[in-house]
Amino acid sequence: MQAPRRVRRIVDALLLACLAAGLLFFWLYGERAVTTPWDWSALARAFFRVEPDQGIVPGPLGVGLINTLRLSFWTVIFASCVGLCLGLARTARTRPARVTGGVLVALTRNMPPLVLVFIVHYFLSGRLAAMADWSWTGNLPLADALLPAPARMPVFVSAVITLSLYEGAYIGEIVRAGIAGVAKEQWEAAASLGFTRFACLRRIILPQAFHFMIPPLTGQITSLIKDSAIVSVISVQELTFQGTEFMTSSGLSGEVWLAVTGCYLILCLLVSLLGRVLENRKKWA
Repeated sequence: MQAPRRVRRIVDALLLACLAAGLLFFWLYGERAVTTPWDWSALARAFFRVEPDQGIVPGPLGVGLINTLRLSFWTVIFASCVGLCLGLARTARTRPARVTGGVLVALTRNMPPLVLVFIVHYFLSGRLAAMADWSWTGNLPLADALLPAPARMPVFVSAVITLSLYEGAYIGEIVRAGIAGVAKEQWEAAASLGFTRFACLRRIILPQAFHFMIPPLTGQITSLIKDSAIVSVISVQELTFQGTEFMTSSGLSGEVWLAVTGCYLILCLLVSLLGRVLENRKKWA
């Protein structure tokens, strides 16, 4: 047992050494590949800057990072609801519910996400803008942290709906697989004790299925964060959109996209760490 562990440690050390060497090489010689010298101080001010009368003010990339967090937060909530409904429909006892869930999942998963973005945006965004005055959202609790400016709400809602439908289809398959992974004897034991199907799902099946769903859900949420960049095509001021705008105005191409990549990497690593913690706690439980 000791030899394989020692081999794994040697391989890990070699991989880390290669990664460190690649990063060092890029840091030392990457600046030669761009036409202008790198200006990291301007990039730091693009995230957050201190104003004498306003305190800490987000710059262009800071605004994009905040909007990406907002978009990911709401999309995770609504995509989980959509995925739960689709997963339950896919495992329902009635054939119409299973067929409906299967058709919705197949249509969404086999549609390019960019096409879905345009469909939802052009059919829905104009209606959302004309429906009502969105200024009431500014009076909600934590509105400044969780919602964009009222003028940006229609396109933001379109982006949330698009990503929720697309990611919800994948989460639905994760829920279906998690429920199918629970032994049939659990259903039979619950039925013998007089549980209804809803009570069995809520108290017995879903808590056990959640343990199987944690790793794929973690991967899907990280994919959701990365897929949020696609809504930049409809002018949602998330990280990729703001990075493009700031690169155009400042001419800092290498610094901007390295910073944007680092932001996405940090967000995805934090989600992966949270998933690992939940999985370990579930094992101990």
